[in-house]
Amino acid sequence: MYPADNDSSEKVTDLSDRKYEQVLIDLLDNAKESIVVSMYGISPGFGEKSPVMLLLKDLLEARKRGVSVTMYLNTRFRDIDKSEGSFIGSPVFKELKDSGCDIYLIPSSRKLHDKLIIVDSRYVIIGSTNWSNSALKRNFESNTLIDSPRHAGEKLSRLEDVLKFVKSNTEISGIPDYLENLPEGIAIPEELLVNKKYFSRMVTGQDERVFNLYLLILGYSQLTGEVEFFINMEDMALSLGLPSALSYSALRRQVIRSLKRLQDRYDLISVDFLHGKDVFIKLTDIPGDSFVISSDSIMNRQSPDLTLRLKFILMIEALFKSKGEDISSITKADLAKRFNVNESTIQEAFNDLKKSY
Repeated sequence: MYPADNDSSEKVTDLSDRKYEQVLIDLLDNAKESIVVSMYGISPGFGEKSPVMLLLKDLLEARKRGVSVTMYLNTRFRDIDKSEGSFIGSPVFKELKDSGCDIYLIPSSRKLHDKLIIVDSRYVIIGSTNWSNSALKRNFESNTLIDSPRHAGEKLSRLEDVLKFVKSNTEISGIPDYLENLPEGIAIPEELLVNKKYFSRMVTGQDERVFNLYLLILGYSQLTGEVEFFINMEDMALSLGLPSALSYSALRRQVIRSLKRLQDRYDLISVDFLHGKDVFIKLTDIPGDSFVISSDSIMNRQSPDLTLRLKFILMIEALFKSKGEDISSITKADLAKRFNVNESTIQEAFNDLKKSY
């Protein structure tokens, strides 16, 4: 049982394994003012008397007593047991919404990994247990009950911050991590433009996704100051503009294909694919001078006319500016020869440049 209401001291109680469910039920049944649930996975099962369904019914009963119920729910899954049934979109989910529960669905470009319940701004249950039948009845799970208004307030404040962050950075802007967090300017090694095995080869082969992927990786490297790092393939896929409706395995496949091309065809990275959604990348060192170009000028998703050719010519223009030269003083034939593409490609790039103004 949880501590008595008249005990104002902070107390910590272990709720691991089978202790968790009964104490949680008691808390929900005796809630007087508020229940907040922040949960990675809720799998109600297929029966009205499944353990998770009974917890959800406790929330409905709390609403009937006038208790406020707030739920923060993850929508991005990789390892939830689909055999236990989906919660979002289920009849009980609709019942909870219709009863007046405040339910916040965290967009799939972010992952909410909480297993957290806060009751009456005082009692905090936190640990490893998702609301699934297997977690409640079979798994070894570690959980703790903390009786502390102070700690409960800190957790509630943090959830408010999470919601503000998600609304301002995802729901409004819709920009996933790697695109959002580019530095203002990206330093581009000159060799990538003048050596025919790099950018000109991508332009000629219309390898736009690979080109964009490399720019995002390069920008992330310069932002973090690291040349070896992990990236999340799902976030990278969304940053590249792949449809969010695709399954996570499909998103990862697209990124894996482009990463392999950057490694095997262009020798711009070395990559180590792990068993999860993350991949370890090491950037190939490109010697020589670099120039800086505005990341917004070449990675602005709001500009539908920002073609691969246009990005290429904008980089060439930035290179000339870095040397105090004017690109308009060079003939298109000389530009094509110097940067290893056909003159028609340069002409089309300038046509795209005119359209962008």
